[in-house]
Amino acid sequence: MRNSGPLLLLGLLLALAALAVFALSRGSDFDRSPLGNKGLETWLQAKGIPVVRSDPHVARARSEISLRIIPLSIHQAEAVAPQANEEADDAGPDSPIRESNRYALPTLIVLPKWRGSVSTDGVAGKSGLADLSDIGGELDKIGYSDFGFARSSTDFEEAQPQLKPGQPIKIALYQAQTFERSSLPSGWEELAGTPSGALLLRGADDPNVYLLSDPDLLNNHGLALADNASFAVSLVTLLRGAGEKRPVYLDTAGLPLDSKKPADEGRTYERSASDFKRFFAYPLSVIWGVLFVVAAICFWRGAYRFGPALKETSGNIELSKTAAIDATARLLRLSGNDGRMTGQFVLHLLADKAQLVFGPGAGNEAGIERLFQRLARRDQAAAKALHSSAQALIDRGHRMTRADLHRNLEIFRKSLGSTDLGSR
Repeated sequence: MRNSGPLLLLGLLLALAALAVFALSRGSDFDRSPLGNKGLETWLQAKGIPVVRSDPHVARARSEISLRIIPLSIHQAEAVAPQANEEADDAGPDSPIRESNRYALPTLIVLPKWRGSVSTDGVAGKSGLADLSDIGGELDKIGYSDFGFARSSTDFEEAQPQLKPGQPIKIALYQAQTFERSSLPSGWEELAGTPSGALLLRGADDPNVYLLSDPDLLNNHGLALADNASFAVSLVTLLRGAGEKRPVYLDTAGLPLDSKKPADEGRTYERSASDFKRFFAYPLSVIWGVLFVVAAICFWRGAYRFGPALKETSGNIELSKTAAIDATARLLRLSGNDGRMTGQFVLHLLADKAQLVFGPGAGNEAGIERLFQRLARRDQAAAKALHSSAQALIDRGHRMTRADLHRNLEIFRKSLGSTDLGSR
C-alpha cells in the first residue's frame, strides 16, 4: 500500500485537470449557447451571405465588410461601448457609432434581453430576462438615452412585420421586447415592429446605425421559432444592400476598424513577451501544473533503488539464474500450476534416463516402460516404489494437495537416487 499512494495522487490530479478543462470548454462556449450567434453565422452562409467574425489578432478594414453586427449583452457591452452617459458625438473616435458615420458603414446594434445564466443552464424563462432598466443602461453606454422599453403580456407574441412593402414575414418572440413608440426620441424612424411596439429603429442623426430591440430574432434561441430565420436573412440583406458581395462582420469584440487593410498583415505583426504569457494562462496553466506534478512524481519514484547494489563479479550470472528459477517457482505456486509442472518434470526426467540407457529415440512411453522392466529385474521393490511415485505425480500431480505433492516428490527423489539404472 505504500507504493499506491503516489499513483492515487496522480490519478486524482489528472481527474481534476480533466474536469477543469471540460468545465471551461462548456462554460466558455458562449457562441453555441442559446444566446450565441453561431446559428446566425451558419444560416447566413447557407443562404450565400459570407460572414467573418471578430478576431483580436486580425485587423478588419471598412473596405472588407458590408455590414457590421454588434450583439450586446449585459456582461459584454463594456467592450464595445464608450463610457456611460456619453453622447454619441462625444464618444471616442473608435466607438462603433463614430466609425459607422466616418466610414458610412451600416451598423446593426442588437440590444440584450437575457441574463448570462441562460447561456450556461440552457433554459430561457421569465427568471432569465434582464431588467429593462439594465437594457436602458446599455443604450446609455453607447451614447443613446431616453428610450422606453416594453414586454408583451403574453408568453409568445406573433407578428408579421414588413421589411419590404407587401412582403410580411411571420415572427414569434417569447416575451417580445420592443421600443415604446410613445417614448421614441425625435429623429428615430421605425422600420419594423409588432402591435405592442417597435422592433427596428434608424436614427436621423446617425443614418447608418440601426437598433434591434429583441435579440431573439438573430440568436440561436430564437432562429428556430416561426420564420425568424427568414426575417434574419431579409434584415441582413436589406441593411447590407442588394448585390453586395462583401461579407457581414459579426463583431463580438468591439475592436476598432482600420480605414484600409494593412499591406502585409502577416509580416507586420510583431510578437512580444506578453504573447508568450498566453501559453501559461488558464486553462493551459492547469495542464502545465499537472505535467510538473507528474514529472516530480516520476523523479521521486525513480530515486528508489530496487534492492542493494551488487558487485561486478562472475557469480552474478549464476545468482541471476537462481533468482529467476526461484521467481518462476513462486509464480507457479501462486498460480496453482506447480503440481502440473511437477508431473511434466518427472515425465521428462524419466525420458532422459531412458535415452541414457537405451539410446536416442527411447525417450517415449515404451522406453520408460522398458526402463522400469530393467529396474524390476535388478530390484523389484525399488522399481515398484519408483514407478508408483512417478505415476502418481504424472497422473494426479495437478490434483494433489501441497502436502501430498511434497511427499510423493520426496519418495520419487529418494527412489531415483538410490537406484542404479545402469548404462548401455
